[in-house]
Amino acid sequence: MLDGIRERARNVFSRSGAQPQRRVTRREREDRQKRLLYIATGIAGAVVIIALVVGASYQYYFYPRSAVATVNGTKIERRDYWMVRGLQLRQNLAQLNQQYQMTQPDQRPQLEQQAQTITDELKDVRGAALAEDTISAMVDNVIVLQHMGEFGIQITQAEMDEFTAAQFAPGPLSSPTPTPPVDATAAAWATGTSEAKAAEATQTMQAMETAAAAASPTGEITGTPEATGTVATSPTSEATTTAPAVVETGTPATDGTPSGSPVIPPSPTPSPTIAADAARATAVSRIDQYTTNFLKPSGMTRADYDRLIVRPELAKSKVREQLEGKVPQRADQIHAAHILVATEDAAKAVEDRLAKGEDFAAVAKEVSTDTQTAGNGGDLGWFPRGVMVAPFEAAAFALKPDEVSAPVQSTFGWHVIKVFEVEQDRPLTLDMVQSLKVRAYNDWVQKQRDASEITSAVPLTTLQRQQNQSSNSTFQAPADAPQPPPPTLAPASPAP
Repeated sequence: MLDGIRERARNVFSRSGAQPQRRVTRREREDRQKRLLYIATGIAGAVVIIALVVGASYQYYFYPRSAVATVNGTKIERRDYWMVRGLQLRQNLAQLNQQYQMTQPDQRPQLEQQAQTITDELKDVRGAALAEDTISAMVDNVIVLQHMGEFGIQITQAEMDEFTAAQFAPGPLSSPTPTPPVDATAAAWATGTSEAKAAEATQTMQAMETAAAAASPTGEITGTPEATGTVATSPTSEATTTAPAVVETGTPATDGTPSGSPVIPPSPTPSPTIAADAARATAVSRIDQYTTNFLKPSGMTRADYDRLIVRPELAKSKVREQLEGKVPQRADQIHAAHILVATEDAAKAVEDRLAKGEDFAAVAKEVSTDTQTAGNGGDLGWFPRGVMVAPFEAAAFALKPDEVSAPVQSTFGWHVIKVFEVEQDRPLTLDMVQSLKVRAYNDWVQKQRDASEITSAVPLTTLQRQQNQSSNSTFQAPADAPQPPPPTLAPASPAP
């Protein structure tokens, strides 16, 4: 009978597809729980490992390769910025240490504060705020490299090696490049100017000695005036990795900011007696020292140094050389003066005074806000086209000798201009030629900046300041503007 019941139960389960449940033992339940625990632990561990891998990948791979700026699609990577910034800070610190040794004790606290600021940033260059000046300089480097092909410029590794060696060598490694010829008249003017300045310095010293003698009860000089100042050495072979910091004439002056991109330190004054082989051997030794003391602590290899520093500097040198070669030695020029005031009403008042016959120089000395030229009656000296801002230039070159312009507005205020002389194909002075050479390169770089698509992780106010000059900036006179007369030294009162 029991067998029959079992048979019927099997038939029922067989037809329904169900199987009779088997009792799970305690050990089986514990084993199942352990397996689930192991699986959960493994999943959690895998998640942690993946998170660590992702975090490490971001911190050590993706983040260092992220862009701090882009120039026309070319990325400036953060790791390159860290290397360049570290090198710049170390060179600046070395410069401060040199200055410290030659500075008076009362001036040292300021240098100590600057050195401490640099030291603090060096402790964590990666975590420090991005330095705008460094990024701006690196942006300019990329711009030059992108456009050097327009001049047919190519740079080889051999050229970079020679360029680096020349900067570290104590003397020339090869025959110097011939200097372009200088206009004979301009050279004569330069000689005369040097002699005049020497004579003026002598007269000034004599006047000071006379005043000192008058102040002495015995009529004897009790001391010699001394020139004091801090001796500063530059860690760069040019003005902070860009063109020399010469303010363009007729354009607003901007505050000088340190460059962000360090360059090869200048070598000492070349010695004409050292042999080329000895100079090259010294250069190699200095490069090794520089690598140990500056490059390696900055995480920079020689290949990085060539790529981030030497190649851009050599490119800028070659571009500058070609642009400077186009600067003429002679040009049409005018000799003019101006009176600068802040408002149109003030300019009209000046115009009225001149119309009534007042002397231009006297009015300039009285009311002109241009402190550079007011003392000389507003005299700007001789200058060609392309030196002054456009509104000023257009008005000045439209005048004939002895004519005075109506008020002209520029970014500096309002000008009343007088032309004394006009001369075609006049030789440019050596100072003016040098000023035009600097301007040629700076204008070219600015043109490329304006045409470039630049993005940055920090606002590049340095570039914005160069592109959009402030109307409150200071007017700069042309290179040939006469220097203001030295102040008259009144005799000191005799000691009782």
